[in-house]
Amino acid sequence: MERNIELNSENLTSRYWRKKTINRAQALETKDKQISLESITIKGEELQYFTKLTNTNLLAQYTVINAIYSFLLKKLISEFDGFVVSHYQGQENPLLLAFPTTLDITFKEYLQKVKEEILETLKYADYSNVQIVEKTGFTTLSNLSHYAISINSNSEAVCNGVLLAVKIKENQDLDIQVSYVEGFVNKAIVEYLASYFEGFIVDLEHNLGTTLTAYSVLSENEKQQLLVDFNATDAVYPKDKTIVDLFEEQVEKTPNAVAVVFKDTTLTYQELNERSNQLARYINDNHKVNKGDIVGAFLPKSDNGVITLLAIMKLGAVYLPIDTNYPQERIDYLVQDSALKLVISDCDTLAIAQIKNININSINFDAIFSDNMNVAITADDLAYVIYTSGSTGNPKGVAIAHGSNVNMSLDQIKTFEVTASDKVVWFASVAFDASISEIMMSLYSGASLCIPTEEVIKDKHQFVSFLKETSATVVTFPPSYLGLLSEEELAGLRCIITAGEPANASKALAVVEAGIDYYNAYGPTECAVCVSIYKVTQQDHNKAIIPIGTPIANTKIYILDEALQPVPIGVTGKLYVAGTGLAKAYLHKPELTAEKFITNPFHEGEKMYDTGDLGCWLADGNIEFLGRKDYQVKVRGYRIELGEIENTLLQYSQNVKQAVVEVRENNKEKVLVAYFVANNNLEKGDLRSFLQKRLPDYMIPAFYVALKELPLTPNGKIDRKALPEIASHDIIRREYVAPRNSTEEYLVAIWQDVLGIEKIGTTDNFFELGGHSLKVTKMLYQINRTFEVELQIKNVLALQNIIELAKMIENEIVFVKGITTNRTIDLATNKNLEVWEI
Repeated sequence: MERNIELNSENLTSRYWRKKTINRAQALETKDKQISLESITIKGEELQYFTKLTNTNLLAQYTVINAIYSFLLKKLISEFDGFVVSHYQGQENPLLLAFPTTLDITFKEYLQKVKEEILETLKYADYSNVQIVEKTGFTTLSNLSHYAISINSNSEAVCNGVLLAVKIKENQDLDIQVSYVEGFVNKAIVEYLASYFEGFIVDLEHNLGTTLTAYSVLSENEKQQLLVDFNATDAVYPKDKTIVDLFEEQVEKTPNAVAVVFKDTTLTYQELNERSNQLARYINDNHKVNKGDIVGAFLPKSDNGVITLLAIMKLGAVYLPIDTNYPQERIDYLVQDSALKLVISDCDTLAIAQIKNININSINFDAIFSDNMNVAITADDLAYVIYTSGSTGNPKGVAIAHGSNVNMSLDQIKTFEVTASDKVVWFASVAFDASISEIMMSLYSGASLCIPTEEVIKDKHQFVSFLKETSATVVTFPPSYLGLLSEEELAGLRCIITAGEPANASKALAVVEAGIDYYNAYGPTECAVCVSIYKVTQQDHNKAIIPIGTPIANTKIYILDEALQPVPIGVTGKLYVAGTGLAKAYLHKPELTAEKFITNPFHEGEKMYDTGDLGCWLADGNIEFLGRKDYQVKVRGYRIELGEIENTLLQYSQNVKQAVVEVRENNKEKVLVAYFVANNNLEKGDLRSFLQKRLPDYMIPAFYVALKELPLTPNGKIDRKALPEIASHDIIRREYVAPRNSTEEYLVAIWQDVLGIEKIGTTDNFFELGGHSLKVTKMLYQINRTFEVELQIKNVLALQNIIELAKMIENEIVFVKGITTNRTIDLATNKNLEVWEI
C-alpha cells in the first residue's frame, strides 16, 4: 500500500514537470563572462513594512522578493517570459517557477498569483534527476530559463543571463547582488534592476496597491530628460507655407538654374514651373478637379513625373503616385481604395476601368498659358497620398499635408547642407515616400534633380556611369544597394543618406573614411518620411549598430512600454512619434487611423503615431533601432540582432559584397541562415570560423547560401520574402566518408536523428551541421543509452566528428569492462584538441 502511494506520488511529480517544461528550450550557455555588480545592503529598519507583512516567515519573504524581481524583469526586459529558476534555503533541487507577465493588476493581486505558483511548485519540489531526464529530456531544470533567483541558498546558482542573489540576515538586513552574462543584457539594465528593487521594497507599503502597468520606475529628473530634453526640437519654419509656395519662391530666386535633368532633357526652374502650370491649366480646363480631389500619376521616373506632381498640387488636388511596374491587381486596388477619377500617364489607353486618363505626351503645351495658378491652398491641406504595405495584406494610403513635408524637407536641407550647387539624385521608386523627400530637398534648395531610369538603377555599372556623367553629389540609398558600390565608384559624391533598413556599420565607416558625409535616417511613411537623423563619424568605429539619431525639427520621439510609460535609457521600448510631420490619417480607414494615431499622453490635444518599431535611448540622446515589434527574432531563448551578424559577415573580406541573415525553420526548429553575395567563391567553413571568433555561439548561422544577387523590392530594399528556402547542401559538409564499423554506423544514425540530416559522413563536424548545446545533450543521452556508457558533455564537446567520437566510445566500453588498453584518450593532456564552449 505504502509502495503504491509512493509510486503514485512519483508519477504526479514526473507529470507535473513534464507538463511545465514542455516546449521549453534549454538556455544556451555562452563563452561570455559572468559579471557581478557590487552588493547592496538594505538595512532592516528600512524594511519595517516588509518585515510586518511577512512576519519574518522565510517562505513569505521568498514570495515577496520573487514578486518584486519578476515584475521588474518584465518592466526592464520585454522578452522576459515569466520563467525563473529558483534556489531556496533548505531546497536541494532548483525549481522552475512560472510567474505572470501581464501587469495590469495591483502588486497585491500580483503577489497573490506569485504565492499560488510558489506553493503549487513546492508540492513537486522533491524530484530526482532521473525523473527530470526521463520525463523532460533535460539533465537539470537550472538551464530552462535565463533568469534565476537565489534566496539564502547554500547551493551554487547558475547564471544563464540574469541572477538575483539575496541573503536575509538575522537582523533582517537584506544583502542583494545582481549578476549577469555579458552579451545577454547590458550593464545599465541590471543596474536599474538592483536600484529599482531596493526602491520598491523599501516603499512596499505604498506600492502594495499600485497597478503595475502604471508604476513608473523613473524619477522626475529622468522623465524630464527622456520626454523633454531629448525632444527639445522646437524650431522656426514657415508654418503657413505650402509645397507650391516654396517651389514658386525658389523659381523667383533662381529662374535660370537647372531644376531637372532626365536623359537628354534639361529643365530650368522657370521652364519646370511654366510646364507644370500649363499641365495644371489643361487638367482644369478639360476635367473637373476640385480642391482635395485625388489625382493619380501613372508615370515612370522622369521629368514628366515632376511636372505632374507639381501640376496636381498647384490645383489644390492630392498627388497619388502609382508605380507602372505594379501588378494589375494592386493597381486596381489603389484606384478603387483611393476613389480617384483621373490619372495622368504617358499612353493613350490604360487597363484601368472607369478612370479618365490624360496622356501627357499628347498635350500641346505651347497653346496653354503658363502663369501660376494661384489656387488658395493652406499648409493643413492634403498634398499627397502614399500607399504602404498593410498587415492585412492590402496596402493602406497615408495622407500627408503640405506643412508636414515643408517642415521635414527644410530640416533635411539644413542637416545635409544642400545648396543650389548640389545635384540630388531621385533614386527611390515613384510610389515610395523617399521619392517625395528627394524631389523636394532638391527643388526647395535650388539644386538640380538628376533622374535615372529604373533600368539604369538595376544595372550597377550603368548607375555608376550615371553618377559620373551627372556629377551627382547627394544620394539616398537603401543600405543593401549601397553595399554593392565600392568607395571608388562613390567618388565624387558629397553626401550619402541611408534609410529604409538598418545601416551597415562597416560600410558607413568606409564611406566616411573616403571623405563623404554619411547620414543614417529613420522614419515611417506616416510621419512624412523622416523623423530622425544621425551623422556618422570616424569616432563610430566601435559601433556594431549605427544609431538612427535624434529627432528632427518640431518632432518628438517617445520610447514607451506597453502601458505607454517611458522606459529608462538603454531599455527596449516601442517608438512613438509626435509633431508636425504626422500624417492626417489613413485614407478612408478611420478605425485603423484611431488604432495607430493615438492620444499623446504627454501633450494635451496632440496625437502620436505607433510605429511598431523597437528602439532604445542612448545616453547621449541618440536612438538605437532594434527592429520591429512584430518581428522579434529569438533563437533558443536568445534575442538575436540580425544586423550584428550581417555586419560581421561583411567584415570577412572585401570579397563579400552583400549579406543578409534570416531565420528559417528546419527540422521543426528555428535556425539562422546567412545569405551572401561574393565576387569569388568562398570557403564556407572559413567564413564560419571567422564568425566564431567574433560572435557568441548562438549567433552563428547554421546554413550558408551563396547568391549571385540579393532579391530587391521596387523600393531597393532587400526582399526577405523572396530569399530562397534552405537545402541540405547549404550546410557545411566535409568530403563524404562512410562509416567503417558498427560503432560509427550507430553514431551516424544518432547524428542523423538528432540533426535531422541525411547521409552524414564520419568526418563531418557536428556543429557545422547545425548542432548546438541542446542537441549535444540529446546526442549524449542517446549515445549513453545505446552503448551503455557514461560519457560527459565536456568529453563529447572536445570531439566533433564521428571517427574521434567512436574511438572514445570504444575505449570507454573497454574501460568499463575492465580490460586494459593503451588507446585511452587523455583529454586533460591533449593540447591539440579544440574544446568548444557552448
